[in-house]
Amino acid sequence: MLNMEPVLNYLPENQTSNKRKAQDILNDISHDVTSKRTNLTTCDTSCDSSHDITSHRLGLEFYDQPCIMLAKSLLGKTLVRILDDGSRLSGKIVETEGYLGVEDTAAHSYNGRKTERNMAMFMTPATSYVYLIYGMYSCLNVSSKGEGCCVLLRALQPLEGLETMTAHRSKRRKDTSKPLKPKDLCSGPGKLTEALNINKTLLDKKDLSTDTMMWIESGDSVDAAEIVACPRIGIDYATPEWVAKPLRFYIKGNSCVSKRDKKAESD
Repeated sequence: MLNMEPVLNYLPENQTSNKRKAQDILNDISHDVTSKRTNLTTCDTSCDSSHDITSHRLGLEFYDQPCIMLAKSLLGKTLVRILDDGSRLSGKIVETEGYLGVEDTAAHSYNGRKTERNMAMFMTPATSYVYLIYGMYSCLNVSSKGEGCCVLLRALQPLEGLETMTAHRSKRRKDTSKPLKPKDLCSGPGKLTEALNINKTLLDKKDLSTDTMMWIESGDSVDAAEIVACPRIGIDYATPEWVAKPLRFYIKGNSCVSKRDKKAESD
């Protein structure tokens, strides 16, 4: 409350009623200012919480489930990447593959094989596993429940930062005469990591439930009827049994999927 007693004392003694009226008016003004300050503080707090990076982040309990379940559950969720300048890139996960650890002849962890390269596969669920293929393309995986198990993120539907994603993808393109279509920005495991600037040096062995540079948010729920299950891609080195297993999952009808399996879609 404003204290105006020193000023009011200059009024003549015979104007006591005027003193009281003036003090009442000042009290009303003081109350109004205090109320507005409170509202501004509330607004600031609300605005800050709306940008809280943990508000929609998936917690550790989400990742702590069997590999196949996690691979399906990740469909529709949002992968978020924060760059050094603070800008945010994101995409809806539309395609995944499950790698079932020590029994899976297509997995890097087959037979319990542990190396510095694949150590993330044996770490706590929610750990990122980033590795290089063909000496130039990174692949992003996340560990699940089960020894040496992980899920490969194969494709995203771009949501935020498409201009930056395009710039990242254009660095290695020889023919830039034709602009990249949004659906082609992240339609493959190497494409999505390039678009979001994800590499082993920066983002391997990160806890996606707490990391500040990359995480996954709740996103959309995908009905089981919308999920196509089919054999994985590029694992000819595995035994025939594991090559044939339907461990690739994608959202039916989504144009950002790396490759459709029409036979699986018709079954």
